[in-house]
Amino acid sequence: MKIVKGDWSGIPTSVCPNCDCTWFNVPITFDQETYEIAAYGLDGVTCWSCDQPITPPIPIDSRIEEK
Repeated sequence: MKIVKGDWSGIPTSVCPNCDCTWFNVPITFDQETYEIAAYGLDGVTCWSCDQPITPPIPIDSRIEEK
């Protein structure tokens, strides 16, 4: 387990820089008819394992990296 304590919000990442966990606590809302994810929030996202603040990647991040 890495020990790199800090606030990692603002740096899009798919893996927690602190503990290498790939599960995040992300606020979401569901469509009441389809039960699919309707929207998600990026504020207050934390690592599921170590609770460090992070910013998960979103689709636009992958398009920026391709350029």
